Amino acid sequence: MHIKTEVICGVSDLKPNFEEIGNNPNFVFENDPTFETIKLFDIDGNIVNVNSWLECANYVNGGWTNDISDFVNGELNMLMYLCFSTFLLYILNKKYNFMKWI
Repeated sequence: MHIKTEVICGVSDLKPNFEEIGNNPNFVFENDPTFETIKLFDIDGNIVNVNSWLECANYVNGGWTNDISDFVNGELNMLMYLCFSTFLLYILNKKYNFMKWI
């Protein structure tokens, strides 16, 4: 069993047959009243609430996660920081003229 599945879904004594689920597009997961509902996210920002360990494990094995920040692009944050810094430097230079070469 994957460690990520155990971290997100918890530990289960079930021995699930994921091949059966994967081969059946109409597979219906049964709600488990003892399982606390977990919200999962995919790379596109879609959300699904899972109500059983088997359903949770199936989604996690399919690439879903319980933290949307797992999909945040660090490069975009860096670009925004550089743009803001450049703009701030330009404004400060115009006001105080501390860099004559810009």
